[in-house]
Amino acid sequence: MKVLYLLMFGAVLSACNTFNVVPGYSPYVSLAPPQIQGWQKADTVGRTNVDKRWQDFQSCGVKKYFDGNLDLTVVYPDMTVEQMSKRRKKIESCMKNKGYVYLGATECVDGKNNKLTGLCN
Repeated sequence: MKVLYLLMFGAVLSACNTFNVVPGYSPYVSLAPPQIQGWQKADTVGRTNVDKRWQDFQSCGVKKYFDGNLDLTVVYPDMTVEQMSKRRKKIESCMKNKGYVYLGATECVDGKNNKLTGLCN
């Protein structure tokens, strides 16, 4: 009877993915750099001046910098979700007009080797 309970308990645990070391691991999520690092000057990808980039974001309308994650999707008081969306699009357009391109997580992270590509500084 104890063996039956142990087998049932083992089956339940395996059904819950308990035996996976890191269930649902994705290097694109785990290793992705902060959002601001994805914005790169087109002619200096991987070597973009970080101070100049932050100044450019501020001049385009970014107010706060949360450890590399920008306030592009923050709904400030007296602002609607629609206004936030327009603000985000305006900031992104401004950065593109300044010569920046956005590299997503799949371009910043080498998923096969679980390391950063070096393109997003």
